[in-house]
Amino acid sequence: MRPADPDDIDARFEALVAQFDKDEIRRMTAAAGSVAPPPGRRRRPAVLVMIAGLVVLVGVVVVLRPGVLERLGIVRPAAGGEDLAISGPVVARPGPVLTPIPDGEEGLFDHGPVPAPAAGPFAGTPAVDYADGEQGLVMPAARALGGLTEKEVGQALQRVRRLLSAAHLDPATVRGGRPEAFARLLHPRQRETFLRHLDDSGPSGTRSWLFSLAPDAAEPVGDVVKVSGETTVSERAGGGVTIGTDYLFVHPVSRTGAPLIVTRVVERHRSEFSAYREGGKLVVWLVMDRSALFGANCGADNGFVHPRFPGDPQGARPSGEPVDPYDRASGVSGKPRCPAALGT
Repeated sequence: MRPADPDDIDARFEALVAQFDKDEIRRMTAAAGSVAPPPGRRRRPAVLVMIAGLVVLVGVVVVLRPGVLERLGIVRPAAGGEDLAISGPVVARPGPVLTPIPDGEEGLFDHGPVPAPAAGPFAGTPAVDYADGEQGLVMPAARALGGLTEKEVGQALQRVRRLLSAAHLDPATVRGGRPEAFARLLHPRQRETFLRHLDDSGPSGTRSWLFSLAPDAAEPVGDVVKVSGETTVSERAGGGVTIGTDYLFVHPVSRTGAPLIVTRVVERHRSEFSAYREGGKLVVWLVMDRSALFGANCGADNGFVHPRFPGDPQGARPSGEPVDPYDRASGVSGKPRCPAALGT
């Protein structure tokens, strides 16, 4: 005979089984043996089916006979007379496997969906639907206008597209390097002015014509910048055409040396170019360039972009009424270079 050990699970189980009379167990065994297996499947041993049935019936007994729970030590009377459930760590003890997994049946337990890969840096923003890089710099169809031929207008539009790409998408320029690609595309007289004032601070500096991350402050995340916007062409007074651009450039960046600290800087950029014929040659001249940076600090005035990361000093944050950086309807005229944003 087994000792009356309250921690002996086998003894508890046998005590529960003993609550059923022999005739009932005999009927369960006979019923289990009479069940035909599905085609192609092996018959389960009757004893396993019987044991499984006993386990179910034991659960019924536990529910209908509260005294059984008390004898098993799962519930004990509290001092005030109410039942007190005992909680604590579950201790696994060696014992028989009551419900073995049949051969050929896998995937019995569903552990839930496999976690998806980490979302990209544009997830949850309108930029996720924007075009990648230069694909977003869509030019209108060329047509003869302002005394220029259709071919000349087309050449002017392509020059503007290349200038926008060099200023806001060129990897060397974005990383804060020398903007050689942009300078080469400027008219020679304008190129000279641009390079002479590239490193100036304040309004005379021309670095602000570009998107250039401040050295050692941030790094691009990946090689995709999202772009959305439009270009328009109209006749220019005095001959030629005026080309206006209005684009959003969404740059994902991380703090230098901390690649897991990622944020986005949204650049709302507007510019105006004149295209006309001078001495028989086509001239494309940058007349106006204006940008507003959302998600950037405003402390520096050297033309470089200083992204704002979580934990940056409050004094470096922009001020003013927060606006939606993805809404181009309000334009950027009259706004500071780095206004407050509702979120980037």
